[in-house]
Amino acid sequence: MASKVVDVAKEGAMLILGLTADDKGAQLEVLVRTVLEQQGYKNLRTNQVGAGGNELDVVATREAAVIGSVQVTPLMCEAKAYADPVSMPVWQRFLGKLLIERFDDVNTIGMLVALSGINGNVAGSLRSLRSKDSALFVFDGRDLLELAAQRGEVAVEKDVREALNAQLRRTPVRLDAVYYAGAHYWVAWWSGGDYSVVDGHGVMLPSADVEKLRGALEGTLDGTLLATDEARAEAEERHNARVGLLNSLLQGDEVVMDDVTRSPQAAADLADESFTCLKGANLTLLPPDEIGAAEVSRLFLSIFDDVVKVSLLSFMVGRHHDKYVRRLVDLLPEIQSGFTLDENDIRSLSEIAPLFPSVWVTLASENPMITTHRSDATEIIDEAVLAADRAAFWEAVATAIRSDFSNPRLRGFLYDHMGVAELQERNELFVKCKTGLVGHTIRTEVRNAVRQYTDESVSETGPVYVMVRMLPTIEEPWDQEHPPPEFPLDNVG
Repeated sequence: MASKVVDVAKEGAMLILGLTADDKGAQLEVLVRTVLEQQGYKNLRTNQVGAGGNELDVVATREAAVIGSVQVTPLMCEAKAYADPVSMPVWQRFLGKLLIERFDDVNTIGMLVALSGINGNVAGSLRSLRSKDSALFVFDGRDLLELAAQRGEVAVEKDVREALNAQLRRTPVRLDAVYYAGAHYWVAWWSGGDYSVVDGHGVMLPSADVEKLRGALEGTLDGTLLATDEARAEAEERHNARVGLLNSLLQGDEVVMDDVTRSPQAAADLADESFTCLKGANLTLLPPDEIGAAEVSRLFLSIFDDVVKVSLLSFMVGRHHDKYVRRLVDLLPEIQSGFTLDENDIRSLSEIAPLFPSVWVTLASENPMITTHRSDATEIIDEAVLAADRAAFWEAVATAIRSDFSNPRLRGFLYDHMGVAELQERNELFVKCKTGLVGHTIRTEVRNAVRQYTDESVSETGPVYVMVRMLPTIEEPWDQEHPPPEFPLDNVG
């Protein structure tokens, strides 16, 4: 079994989960490979055997244009998911492997990822060698966690504590950031050695997801994983049954109330909603043109009354929900107290909104930045106020899109079945002093992409969907080859 984590983890560090010691090491290798790809490295391979039987965890190359030619720089990396800091024997073996690789190419970069850091002797050796060798690097869990935070995969501890307190009315005695199967989580420790696991932003996981993580958690951590309590599990099951029925309704099917066996109460709850119609024993969804702002808002908000399995959003695959999303967009002025968009914005929103569940919630909920100074009886004509409202609206939409894109349980579905592959953002920063503008405008451009990894090292958990930072020169997603869908779905119409 993997080494047990007994002591409090270093502040700001990260743990790698694993069913066994080998699994734990493989998970770290996948994470390192993802990070290297974000940095622009290519030809990434794990568990490679080099010259003289030299076994390497990760190898890669980086290309740089030099006038009419290309310089290729190889990189070799060793990744150690030890619970304790790396000691001199491990460090010396790493240096020996680097030496062998440099016999083949003197420019080879050496990188050691030591999850729990390095001890004092290794730190002294590193300082001495780095003074003469600028192609030697050591990174630890804190570096990996910082990169995950920059990608929006994890929230800071303060925000996670607040999220837990809001959901559970409890404050953990400590938080550990953990990684497994392409996703980041937080482990919340309670008094007495009990712990719970939540997603990277502190949101409670569905009980089925917790059970999938149980083996890796118990193989890595001491303590007792708290299962979802019976009442919570029952409410979650009832909600999933309800969304499953709504899934069928959105796909144009009728639900025969007498035939519902999984959760008759869920069917009864759905029949009481204002967006459904019960004719005898048959339950149907009202056509979009027959429901108003309150009803269409409730339709989408009801999907997220509780945590929901991503696979139950399979109605999205056939775009069965599009006409209801368009209705939501059409009724935006009623939902947002008279706020309107021009024709181009409406067209763009109608194309984007069906792809992102969090955007439905954003459109269906009053935005206080817009509605607090509006009323149905008052028309705002001040251009400055109108511009501020538009900025607040699109900022909320953009935040929702980023949230779904970085959600580890959702991005595989978005990539495989909805074709969402990349978000590209451009920003401009102006520095202003009391006397005027300082310097030139600072312009930045970021391309974050979702990619599917299928590798021997993740065979136990299936494909892994990761977020990677794309270089500006990388071809567009529509010019690339993509693997066939692997993300599992239920109730696909």
